Amino acid sequence: MEAVERSMIVTDLTRMQRPAVCVAGFFGDDGASVRPVMPHESGKRITERFIWKGHQLVVIPFTEVRVDFRGQVSDPPHTEDWEIEPQCRPELVRLLPVEERRDLLEDHLDGSVAEIFGAPIQEDQYICKGEGQRSLGTILAKQISQVRYGFRGYEDADEKWDYRIRFTDGAGQQFDLAVTDLTFRTACDYLSTGKEWAPGRVSEWLTRFLGQHGVYLRIGLARGWEKHPDRCYLQITGVYSFPDYLGGKTLPDLL
Repeated sequence: MEAVERSMIVTDLTRMQRPAVCVAGFFGDDGASVRPVMPHESGKRITERFIWKGHQLVVIPFTEVRVDFRGQVSDPPHTEDWEIEPQCRPELVRLLPVEERRDLLEDHLDGSVAEIFGAPIQEDQYICKGEGQRSLGTILAKQISQVRYGFRGYEDADEKWDYRIRFTDGAGQQFDLAVTDLTFRTACDYLSTGKEWAPGRVSEWLTRFLGQHGVYLRIGLARGWEKHPDRCYLQITGVYSFPDYLGGKTLPDLL
């Protein structure tokens, strides 16, 4: 299949098992949701190499990039997947100014978490594989109750630190979800190591700050895994506050 170059605005850059990452956003021409994926036959996943060009980190939230797309593939609820050229290197177009970012999120706003997927949420945690119309959405949190950042003691080194947010959505439903947003996770680590804040202080500061300001959350679905192959768990794939909890910093400033 011949690839076609299209622009996309990145809203989600999430941490998976190193070195893999997941990227998602919206096409610049028609505003449809898109998640670039490697061709199935390649057996590969998108890695950190994809988001860099030389020494520049070009694929971060609110950048517009040009990508070579082959075509759409669908595996409900993951209907936003588009295969890309395996050797594709995104080209940076621009970084959206702050005033455009909130407008973008508002344009794609869902009223509640339940409205996003088009399938029942089981135990407030997951969607069954094969059900639902989409796997990505945006909500404006009605309340941020707690941010939790701390050591959980898992065996896997990549899972030792836990990043979670408890929030209430527009329908009054409360959720307690893991945060895979790479920028958010890096910011927590930056405050802990760079600022030498104790994890409890990081949690308290973020809880207080996000609890006082408008917070848009990108909600996505993970794919099934060995323990639960038929479950697609909810996760927070983007955390955006106005004013910005990052103080204007972007991911490269935190590395």
